[in-house]
Formats: sequence, structure tokens, C-alpha cells
Amino acid sequence: MSFVFMVFHYPAADHRDELIRGMTEMAAHMSGRAGFIDAGPWWDDRRPERIVGLSRWESREAFLASGVTVAPDSDEVPQGELRPRERFFLDRAEPRR
Repeated sequence: MSFVFMVFHYPAADHRDELIRGMTEMAAHMSGRAGFIDAGPWWDDRRPERIVGLSRWESREAFLASGVTVAPDSDEVPQGELRPRERFFLDRAEPRR
């Protein structure tokens, strides 16, 4: 089983580097937790205004047990960002039997 927690961020230009540094620090903070594989910031040059935070886990259960706090979905725009964050809880898709 495999699990990904993914968040789309839309930082203001003057907040982008700070966001990336914070995401990198968070990945280092999570290393060593049971079931943690890796994490970090990603971007797509076709959508440079968006930074994607990805963390990979052995399972959803490992992620939930890690103590990582996830804010509930909201229409609120975080300070330093231009629009609300989008959060995804992704389990590996398997063919239905």
C-alpha cells in the first residue's frame, strides 16, 4: 500500500522562497517517522505560480499516526498566498475485482 499527501500552494512572488524553505524544513522534520518515505516542494514550469507539496508514506495509517496536523479545507487565503490551498489525500489506485 502507498499513500501521498499533496497540497497545492499559490504563493505571492515575494513569499515563494520562504514557502519552499519551510516545506524543505518540514520534510527534514518528518524524516525518521514510521512509514515516512520522502517529502518536498515541486513545481511545474507551465504553472510557475503553483508550488506543490508532496509527502509519500507507506500507508494512510502511517501518515495519520505521524502526528502531522492538517488544517481543514477552507476558502481562507493563507497569509503570503494568493488563493486557498488545495489538499489531496491519495491512496494508490488498484484495479477493482
